[in-house]
Amino acid sequence: MTDIAANGSGAPGNPAATPAPRSPNASGGEGADGHGSNQLPGFLGGLRDEGNRRVVEAKGWKDADTAIRSYAELEKRLTDISSRAVTPPSADATPQQWDAFYARLGRPDKAEAYEFALPEGLPENLPYDGESAARYKQWSHAAGLSPKQAQTLHDAFVRDQAEHYAAHAAAFIARGERAHGELTRAWGDKGSAAYTENLHFADRFIRNNGGDELLGELKENGLVSKEGVVLSPNLAKALAKAGRALYAEDRFATGNPASRPADPARTLYPNDPFAQRR
Repeated sequence: MTDIAANGSGAPGNPAATPAPRSPNASGGEGADGHGSNQLPGFLGGLRDEGNRRVVEAKGWKDADTAIRSYAELEKRLTDISSRAVTPPSADATPQQWDAFYARLGRPDKAEAYEFALPEGLPENLPYDGESAARYKQWSHAAGLSPKQAQTLHDAFVRDQAEHYAAHAAAFIARGERAHGELTRAWGDKGSAAYTENLHFADRFIRNNGGDELLGELKENGLVSKEGVVLSPNLAKALAKAGRALYAEDRFATGNPASRPADPARTLYPNDPFAQRR
């Protein structure tokens, strides 16, 4: 027994001779998750989840205080974003809730607060309807538009109308040129005696049978332009023929008075079938 104790053979009576068991968490050993987390330096040493360790390494956090400050800053930013977010009211929202929502979008308090400037590049003679613009302000306010949104739609609409106006004006010019060409073929060149005489008879018929009121209706119906350009050659020829039939005996074209006034009915209808019955 003495020899065994002296040789340090690990007898139960000699605890110093027994090797101490190695702790699994000791330096150089594996951690509880088998990844050796305690071998990592600093803040990483206490992390057992590999994903968390990768996040800490990517962020460059050195301690818990740094990580907490970063989280607090992120939470503050998310709160600020949430406070600025604009969410439409529910389907059953009250008008007051919609007004508050539109106000956050930038809608003015009153429709009259909208101010529209005309876009550049419009025709100089383009008519701009102020009454329509006033109605458009009301529509913009009802739709909850911001001034910028309302101006954008206003400009798009005005440009569209300008294109239609230009096309319409060009069509009127072309139509007037065609009408004038047909009249010159029927009456002769502008300034000729026949051309001038026919214009006089057509003009006299209009003046004696409706005057400005008749001429206004012809303009409204697109038969004569606002500038007085004939747009319907057939109408012009018919007016000249009627004027000649009614007033030729007055020598209107030559300026010589007629010996007696013509009977318009007899002139227009020289072969009146009811004449013998009178």
